Amino acid sequence: EALRDHVKARLKVFYEEELDVPLVVFDEVLDHILRIDRVLRQPQGHALLIGVSGGGKTVLSRFVAWMNGQSIFTIKVNNRYTAEDFDDDLRHVMKRAGCNDERICFIFDESNVLDSAFLERMNTLLASGEVPGLFEGEEWTSLMHACREAVQRHGLLADTEDEMYKWFTLQVRRNLHIIFTMNPASPDFHNRSATSPALFNRCVLDWFGEWSPSALFQVGSEFTQNVDLDDPAYRIAPDALLLPDLADLPLAGSGGVVGGAPDALSHREAVVAALVYIHGTINEANLLLHRQAGRSNYVTPRHYLDFISHLVHLVGEKREELEEQQLHVNVGLQKLRDTQQQVADLQKSLQEKSKVLEAKQAEANEKLAQMVQDQQVAEQKRAAAQVLSGQMEKQNAEIQVKKERAYADLEKAEPAVEEARSAVSGIKKEHLEEIRALARPPEKVKKTLEAVSILLHHKKLDWNNTRKLLM
Repeated sequence: EALRDHVKARLKVFYEEELDVPLVVFDEVLDHILRIDRVLRQPQGHALLIGVSGGGKTVLSRFVAWMNGQSIFTIKVNNRYTAEDFDDDLRHVMKRAGCNDERICFIFDESNVLDSAFLERMNTLLASGEVPGLFEGEEWTSLMHACREAVQRHGLLADTEDEMYKWFTLQVRRNLHIIFTMNPASPDFHNRSATSPALFNRCVLDWFGEWSPSALFQVGSEFTQNVDLDDPAYRIAPDALLLPDLADLPLAGSGGVVGGAPDALSHREAVVAALVYIHGTINEANLLLHRQAGRSNYVTPRHYLDFISHLVHLVGEKREELEEQQLHVNVGLQKLRDTQQQVADLQKSLQEKSKVLEAKQAEANEKLAQMVQDQQVAEQKRAAAQVLSGQMEKQNAEIQVKKERAYADLEKAEPAVEEARSAVSGIKKEHLEEIRALARPPEKVKKTLEAVSILLHHKKLDWNNTRKLLM
């Protein structure tokens, strides 16, 4: 458990710095990590990892190399990748290991073997630490130049090219570790043991094999830990006790195994155990198919991981559908509750409005009666107004006659007025001062000024007041 905790802690850093691939650290994984680590710590340590695709061979190799501070090198194969490109990659990685003193883990998968020459060169490299004919011409000159600088940097004495190349080969053997990954289901797997003996003589073989039910259970538990599978009311069904290999699973809630079957199994553990059981039935079906039809199908851990991924996705999808339906139901129920409350509020408001309406109706009746009474009064006033209107028309006729007479008199008086205005316009301030200076004015002057006083509404007609008026 201490080793498991240490590996998990290192994995967190590995995910952040190198490769974010989920990895479940079950017991078999710890075994393979220890084996690969032991190989990479040995001089000229090379490994041949044999297992079906998806078993984690490459990921574990990268992780262990990273923990040992080694650089990871893989070739990038494409449709145009040739043997010359592979030679360039070999020269590059050997220079890094031999001249730059860089510790390198070269991970080589069998899918990268596009040409038989690839495997021949790797077989020679494993057997002797060098590839004859790899460095020639300009490449040899470049290698010797790099080796000379490296030897001087290390303070060593190597005068001839043979000595420098021998030192270069020793550096490659010490710093370069090669890890081959192969699939036993490949048709070429059995032939390579004869054509490439160094793969098996110079490498430590690590068979990954099939995952045990315990490992499958741990993986299933790890990848479904974020799925809501808990059901406190769950009770194991009698048929579930007949599932094979259930006694071998690390069931946390059972507290042990009674009679070859768990006495208490949580819903989450039952689901994961069912996943393990279904995966096992696929292997049995493949064996039956091989016996009956001679066809070989392989179920890899990757298939199991895809199976779990589909399950998690399906559970999430169905949960989202249920939550969406539940949301619609809750929205509908809330609408019904809101409508019910609105109806109750409207009924209450209707009762209040009815009382107000009755009061308004009574008030309207009173207003109607008042309006009828006011209409009668208005009718009476209208009749009186009609009588008064007749009288006014009669008076207007009389006024019109008088108006015509007044205009006629005005027309007669207007020339005299114009004459008087013309005469008055000739009066000057000196004339008025002259009259005001008279102590006893002539009678005609006095009479004239008295008439002016009367027109100006002065009641006192004595000469003193008249003089004030003149001022």
